[in-house]
Amino acid sequence: MKSPASRFSRCFEGKNGFTLIEMAIVMIIIGVLSGGGAFVMGMLTERKARNESIDYLHQAREALISYASTQGMLPSADTDQDGTGDGAASGGFPYLDLKLKPTDFYKRALRYEVDSSLTTDLQTACSALKAGLAGAPDVVDGDGSTTAFPVAAILVSSGPMDADGDGNILDSITAGTHQGNNTTGVPNYIRFPPTETFDDLVLYIGEHELYSELCEYLALAVINSSASTVYVYNHTAGSNLGTLTAGDSGSYQILSGTQASVRDANNGGGSPVVSSPDTPIFVAGRGYTIDVP
Repeated sequence: MKSPASRFSRCFEGKNGFTLIEMAIVMIIIGVLSGGGAFVMGMLTERKARNESIDYLHQAREALISYASTQGMLPSADTDQDGTGDGAASGGFPYLDLKLKPTDFYKRALRYEVDSSLTTDLQTACSALKAGLAGAPDVVDGDGSTTAFPVAAILVSSGPMDADGDGNILDSITAGTHQGNNTTGVPNYIRFPPTETFDDLVLYIGEHELYSELCEYLALAVINSSASTVYVYNHTAGSNLGTLTAGDSGSYQILSGTQASVRDANNGGGSPVVSSPDTPIFVAGRGYTIDVP
């Protein structure tokens, strides 16, 4: 004869011999695992979104450097959302000019700002880079100094949300040693690891990096052995390089690919003087010498 305890236990057995208490424990475990799986899936999805946006930023950055190498300048910003530069220094990313897709993983256009001296021509850009950039865009990099420094161009992806809750999808950091505002770039942009109140992704092109990609300078030597004064003229930049009196000589640092000539009048006037080689010429290679007999 079964004891009351045995009969009580049988009341809680399922069809397969499991007690209802054991089945409840199994269901709790399944629930915990399911919740954990959802959390893990959410984390992996967020990581995928961030990684794809970072990849897009790198594509945009490489496209900007390639554009500068072929065009001699960086594109201007897009201010009317049509994907092409409009002559402005800050605005949207000119994705059509760069032949890239219009948005990042979050379906948002990148913010883009460029030093305005780098959007005109090669001569102007390289002169500015050689002298050193000053002014916007400036950035504070959370991986380095707290002091803002100028860059050639900057790209900002807004991340998945308005993390700082200021009503603008781009974030700012107003406390601590690293501060900046990615909405306006004033007084500077900020690159910083993600926090609860900051989730922007930022990449920039440094001035020295762009200089090495874009600007190849060489020496042009001119020896004036004639009895007259001659004028060395840069046709590409539209400016004088120097004036050489009789028996004088000079050396000028110019960009590779520059068209230069030696003339008998100032400011590109008059005619080319007899020289070896004859001018005007495009100067390339490691350097060049022009003899005026």
